[in-house]
Amino acid sequence: MATETTGVKRLATGEGRTFALMGSTLTFKDEPRDNGGTMLAFEHRCPPGLGVPPHSERNHEAFYLLEGRLEVEVAGEPHELGPDDFLHIPPGVVHSLHNPGPGPMRVLTVVSPGDGHVRFFATLGEPIDDPSSPPEPGEPPEFERVQRIAAECGIEFLPPAQDQR
Repeated sequence: MATETTGVKRLATGEGRTFALMGSTLTFKDEPRDNGGTMLAFEHRCPPGLGVPPHSERNHEAFYLLEGRLEVEVAGEPHELGPDDFLHIPPGVVHSLHNPGPGPMRVLTVVSPGDGHVRFFATLGEPIDDPSSPPEPGEPPEFERVQRIAAECGIEFLPPAQDQR
């Protein structure tokens, strides 16, 4: 249960508004509505083999890997993160995320400002109760819909490679 005293917020393990999106789960730990609009902090759980396609955004984004491995390509440069590694990406830089496996990946992500990401995840994601038990991913959403919603939220996804369409 969240406890708030004089602006302090504490969440126990597994607490926070959670969404399932394209095989991953995203659990909001600190939302812009709770911190004067300064940031969104969320735990991203991603199974092996999945990730986030190339995109850029108007905000700062930082990753602190909690568990597993995370490959992040930033402006064409690969970065492999292991537990306790940190990576910051400034606004406007194209990047993608991928869990190479063999196990699940958990990363604490901080986005500043975070309102756009909240709208994006809440619009496309499915609210769930247990972040450790996401539903099986169904058909991926139509790329044009994702791209349109993302653009409204300050995120620009690059079109899929021709062989992936």
